[in-house]
Amino acid sequence: MVETVQIVVGGSPMSMFVATPAGGGKGPGVLVSHHQNGLSEMTRIMVEKFASEGFTAVAPDHYHRTPELPDIAAKKKVVTDENLIVDMKAAVDWLRAHPRVDPNQTIITGYCMGGRHTLLGAATIPGFRAAGDFYGGGVMNARGGGPTVFERLSGITCPVGGWFGLDDHNPPPDEARKVEAELKRLGVPVEDFVFYKDTGHGFMDPTMGPPKYNAASAEDAWTRSMAFFRRCLGEAQRSAAE
Repeated sequence: MVETVQIVVGGSPMSMFVATPAGGGKGPGVLVSHHQNGLSEMTRIMVEKFASEGFTAVAPDHYHRTPELPDIAAKKKVVTDENLIVDMKAAVDWLRAHPRVDPNQTIITGYCMGGRHTLLGAATIPGFRAAGDFYGGGVMNARGGGPTVFERLSGITCPVGGWFGLDDHNPPPDEARKVEAELKRLGVPVEDFVFYKDTGHGFMDPTMGPPKYNAASAEDAWTRSMAFFRRCLGEAQRSAAE
């Protein structure tokens, strides 16, 4: 079950979707950065899916500073990278303090613009064990000034995986491959990015239905990403025990 929790960030109440796994004890946590539609049904579904896999999941509302704006397009235009970093840091601090979360076992992931935010968060907030970028576009541009996400990639210290559609235009495959190559050049551990044929943007979103939602690509990407996350978390546990 997903609940909505509010915390105050920069003087503004920020809502977050939160889902916890069944059972008890501490386990991994995941920060889920939402797609351009915000805390939508798709975000709720993904948070629930992570909880079913044993993660405590939190998805903060990156639009919380502009409740007066009329629509998502207007809100999206005024979201700055510096505010995104503040939001994600606050959500991660909350997540790592959660009684069901081992604070040393947290990952970050996101979809659409949330994929971009995943790389931004991994580059600027220490302590993640893995980062998973689902078709995040706009990494070559900054929001609100400062360096681009691409220029910040050197700050990433955890392994990164990525899942993209070959028919996507934001990001186009060439841009995603450029990110992959730059991460490897910088020495960031990379799970080779996966590119799906006959698959466009938003292919993980079941609320859209086909052809935008591609069930086969979505199922494969989920399976691959979960294996990647579990491997990274397991390797971190082994390193801590040595």
